Amino acid sequence: MIARTVLMVVHDYPPINSAGTERIIKFAHYLPDFGYQPIVLTTGRYGGLPTDVTNRVHRADDLVHIAFGFMRRHRASDRPQESQFRVATVANRSMLGRLRDAIMIPDTKLGWLLPAERLGRRLIAEYRPELIFSSSPPETTHLIAGHLSRAADVPWVADLRDGWLFEPPNPALRRPLVRRWLEGRMERGMIQQASALVAVTAPIANDLRSRYGLEAHSVQVVTNGYDRAEFAGLSRQRRPDGAFLVVYTGSLSSSRRGTSADAFFKAVTLLLEKDPATPLRVRIVGDVSTDERASAAVLGLSPIVSFVPPVDRREAHQHQLDADALLLITAPGQRSVATLKLFDYIGAGVPILALAQNNAAAEIIQDYDLGVIVPPDDPAAIGHGISELMRRQREWAMWPGFAAAQTRFERRALTGELARLFDVVSNRPTQ
Repeated sequence: MIARTVLMVVHDYPPINSAGTERIIKFAHYLPDFGYQPIVLTTGRYGGLPTDVTNRVHRADDLVHIAFGFMRRHRASDRPQESQFRVATVANRSMLGRLRDAIMIPDTKLGWLLPAERLGRRLIAEYRPELIFSSSPPETTHLIAGHLSRAADVPWVADLRDGWLFEPPNPALRRPLVRRWLEGRMERGMIQQASALVAVTAPIANDLRSRYGLEAHSVQVVTNGYDRAEFAGLSRQRRPDGAFLVVYTGSLSSSRRGTSADAFFKAVTLLLEKDPATPLRVRIVGDVSTDERASAAVLGLSPIVSFVPPVDRREAHQHQLDADALLLITAPGQRSVATLKLFDYIGAGVPILALAQNNAAAEIIQDYDLGVIVPPDDPAAIGHGISELMRRQREWAMWPGFAAAQTRFERRALTGELARLFDVVSNRPTQ
């Protein structure tokens, strides 16, 4: 089978380390298995990697970074390269930061647009891609891909990892009427021009269908997933110790706006007040704020809750496999949330304590019976959920839904779904 070329316009790509990065690098890794050779157009704002040439990664400058990069170089100099993107050029809460957020529409990566378009035109002339793929956030990626698609008459597939106007990561920015009108025009332009749309969760897809009157098949859901290869050679190593261990991996409350571990910590306190001999232990693996540590300490949970510094993904998977339950925290009121963490937990096959309600994560856990779902802000309900998981463990209850979930949400299989959509868009016979 002759490989076809797809130009991937993405901002979040290594050395950036984020959930969005993980989705894109897995697509890029597995697309050749389905007959597509990716060419990556990304930002050079945070430097490059020695593997860029081998992996056909091309980086465009960011004009704002060129002009104002001196303001962040000192603050970012002591940070690892993969996390430097989290250091803002201008302090977010400063007057200049608020002005930046207000005038840079649709997002603060707008300075990347013109250099990326220029480089994109050269890449299209050189590689002659059969289609263009873009993934947001940031939404600037769709502006770039749309301009390139129109100029070169190449089909375009737009992927939304978060909603644009629907439940965006920072909704306050899009409340002003003028901005919503402008971004509404941009979003509508994407809907009208793109050959196909992909959403990471069903609520995002359903919102697009309802607001724009789209047919169900016109927006395909391709979820995040887990990579089976990352778990190869790993198995449970923890020996029986009489404790029920709840593990959380990744950044805690800071992982997504609106999340909080406070209700969970209070639930643990309630359980221990009811029965001080409860053999419960909690392990938090990853970035934790001073306030979060203090919250556990104030409640007297220091003997119960341990904090482990951030580890690489393979070691995080080992912590997950050694758990008796895995803790998932989502923000109340956000229907579109199904975090990358959920799919790593599915890969581990360990029952999930999900602080989730009426969102995509809760629906997946319920559909496959992967654990217990409780409201994220109700300590009593969370405590009951912990007790239920402990009861099921004592009774040797099984969780058979993990086998089906692991088949459904495996990264290579999900990439196959995306490739079949590419086949349709590029008029290629499906495999």
